[in-house]
Amino acid sequence: MKNKRTYSLKYLCLLLWLVFSTLNTEAQDFTNIKDMKPFTIGGDLGVSSVFYNASGIEDRQSPFSYGINANLMMTIYDISLPFSFVWYNQQSSDFNYPSFNRFGISPKYKWITGHFGHRSMQLSEYTLNGHTFLGAGVELTPGKFRFAAMYGKFNQNSDFDPYMADSFPRFSRKGWATKVGYGTEKTFVDVTLLRIGDDTKNYVPSLDPAAPTPAQNLAVGLTSKVAITPKLSFLIDGAVSCFTKNAKDSIEVELTGFGVSLIQKMIDINLTSTYYTAFKTALAYKFTDKIGTSLEYRRIDPEYQSLGAYFCNNDLELITVNANAALWKNKLIVRGSLGMQHDNLGKTKKFTSNRVVGSLAGTININQKWGVDANYSNFSTNQRSGRIAIIDSLRLFQVNHNFSVMPRFTTVTSNHSHFAMLNFSRMQLDDKNKSTASQTETITSIIMANYSLGFLKSRMNITMGLNYTTLENNMYQGNMTGGSLGASKSMLKDKLSLNWNNTFMLNQIGGNDGTTFNSSLSSNFRPFLKHTFSLSLNYISNKYSNTNNSSSFNEIRGEIRYAYTF
Repeated sequence: MKNKRTYSLKYLCLLLWLVFSTLNTEAQDFTNIKDMKPFTIGGDLGVSSVFYNASGIEDRQSPFSYGINANLMMTIYDISLPFSFVWYNQQSSDFNYPSFNRFGISPKYKWITGHFGHRSMQLSEYTLNGHTFLGAGVELTPGKFRFAAMYGKFNQNSDFDPYMADSFPRFSRKGWATKVGYGTEKTFVDVTLLRIGDDTKNYVPSLDPAAPTPAQNLAVGLTSKVAITPKLSFLIDGAVSCFTKNAKDSIEVELTGFGVSLIQKMIDINLTSTYYTAFKTALAYKFTDKIGTSLEYRRIDPEYQSLGAYFCNNDLELITVNANAALWKNKLIVRGSLGMQHDNLGKTKKFTSNRVVGSLAGTININQKWGVDANYSNFSTNQRSGRIAIIDSLRLFQVNHNFSVMPRFTTVTSNHSHFAMLNFSRMQLDDKNKSTASQTETITSIIMANYSLGFLKSRMNITMGLNYTTLENNMYQGNMTGGSLGASKSMLKDKLSLNWNNTFMLNQIGGNDGTTFNSSLSSNFRPFLKHTFSLSLNYISNKYSNTNNSSSFNEIRGEIRYAYTF
């Protein structure tokens, strides 16, 4: 069997050959090269420094830190080269955090896009889906063809540090992915292949069941959209993921069947190897440009995962009906959905949970001044027996109701602008199980009122607000009452802006009364077109009557920043 690194290098070489050969081909077709600028550059560079101090609690960040960031756009003739860079450091005698350094560039020329450094790509929902990698990638869309490929590192190996709260051991993880497709945005078909694996060189088996093991993943995906008619379209997106939890497991298995020999050349197959499937389909129909509906079905196996995605919700089967409409010259916009979902697809859980998911949202603009937004959602969960019978006292049967309505008023005169908004929200949890209802049923109500007054000639704006929240159940009752007051002002022909915002909250929950005060001050000064200085200060004060349950504390954070734009 050939070494797997050999395969990876071949794919990398193929990727680089595609990039440079395509660039060279296009470079010979500069018909308007005399009218192009040879080189342009624009963007911004920034430096910042942060200071922090707290009393009454342990520091939640370093007392002093600083950083540099850059966002640049370079153009060589007609080739765009976007560039981003972030460097961040925290140093003090009490903190020992590593520096955060990321560099990435995504040059683009017509239908060619390259990715180098720390980048992310999305080939399909269930294979490579936005996971950041350190490496190289390319996307090619000549005509109706759709190509993409990447190779890089997804994880850096690290050891467990008992002094770091989020520390955990992990392996160096590398992989590649490729996509081949054909079509347009309305009708296309894409085939995706992903292979990611952990480095097993320094792996030492452990008796600790929580210790990580080197994993390997091979996923094949199919994504297609078909415009059956100008009004009717069909979408399917699915994948099969072969996953080996421990590539160094000594118990190998022999498999036969179509494609098995190719799979075994890409990942190790042993007793810890399994495969999962995930897919969704949707059928959408547009009655008019402003009225449409769709039917979606989604099924994801239990434990489905792809190392090319950060998270994938699994063990579910869901069918959803969606509808949307814009009526009365867009004065009334309505959106709604209704779905049914259940888990325990593998019949291995003790219980099966069934959910009914429904939502309805609407916006009505009565005239240029008055409007109302409203939302309602209903989520119900009902468990039924799985492998064993459910004890009535443990059965989960709950309904969540969420309702909100927000009338608003806006008017502008030659001297002033007025904006007022009232928001009422109610969240209610109904427990249909009489054995648990007394501990779980909860009603939360929120009332908020906000008003903004703008002085147009003096470039000043004042905002104020009130809010009241109640929580009710059989265990306790509580409420939170508060308000906010803020002001902003532009001066020196808008070169200097000042903002000051304050919030105060009185909390009465569970017999532990307390107050929270938050004040923030910020300013931006732009003396010249390309130079910006900014300063921000934030102060938090929490006071509690019962310090045995909660600690009173004060906290202040400030930041100074300079940015150069060109």
